[in-house]
Amino acid sequence: MTPATQTSSSPDRASTDDTLQILRPPDYPEKLVRILAGVVTLTGLGLGFFVSPWWYLLTAFAGANILQSAFTGFCPPEILYRWLKR
Repeated sequence: MTPATQTSSSPDRASTDDTLQILRPPDYPEKLVRILAGVVTLTGLGLGFFVSPWWYLLTAFAGANILQSAFTGFCPPEILYRWLKR
């Protein structure tokens, strides 16, 4: 195959790009969002166990926010971090 007929969508090139995408380190706002999600989830679990079962709703809210963020790309904490960074 000559260089003129090669495309960037060759199997070798695609697998390399996919591997790099999976192994990439998260950027700073993404790390903050993950930390916040973990803290809110564990806080809701702790408060639900020790204080009142109603606090489990906080954990459910955090999980629902993570799911909707994965599908829509809209993440309120990330928007807040960008706004505070200015």
